[in-house]
Amino acid sequence: MKMTMNHPTEPQNELLQCFDEHGTPTVVRTRSEVKELPPRWWYATSKVWLVNDQGQLMCSKRADGLSGNPGKWQTYFGGHVAAGISIKESAQRELEEEAGVSRPLEDFYFIDRGRDDVKKVQYEFYAVRFNGQPSDLHFSDNEVTEAKWMNMEEYWSDQEKNPERWCNGCTLELQQIIRDWLEKSAV
Repeated sequence: MKMTMNHPTEPQNELLQCFDEHGTPTVVRTRSEVKELPPRWWYATSKVWLVNDQGQLMCSKRADGLSGNPGKWQTYFGGHVAAGISIKESAQRELEEEAGVSRPLEDFYFIDRGRDDVKKVQYEFYAVRFNGQPSDLHFSDNEVTEAKWMNMEEYWSDQEKNPERWCNGCTLELQQIIRDWLEKSAV
């Protein structure tokens, strides 16, 4: 019997782009194949922070009905890289699907990349400047129920005091990279 890390709300036949251990695209596999345990295929995820000119992060709360981290707050939007697109294009697509925010690729500022050798996942982080209100976001995929701006210090303090409320984060090092980018790209 094969075990998987799948979530019931995600389409198991969705085609995901697989990569080699160096990040070069290789084959296409279904989500269920990619999520088999033990992991056989490297895959990638994209993560994108919405930040405003005041250096605040748009934090969103995951829907209670999700199997992965239901009801928890998160600092970024993102997801698996679908077949045939780049990780950056995936960030663009996920931001539009999850938050209703459409931006050209050149607005996605590369922050960092990393990998988890055990899970065989590679990821890239991006930041996008967004000066709208939480009410300007549209959560059409039902993964997010609410959103709010948080100062980075306020976010860091809350996730330190209440880690059970959070499912992902933004390290102090990544916060500084975002601040530096905002300062350099100020209009």
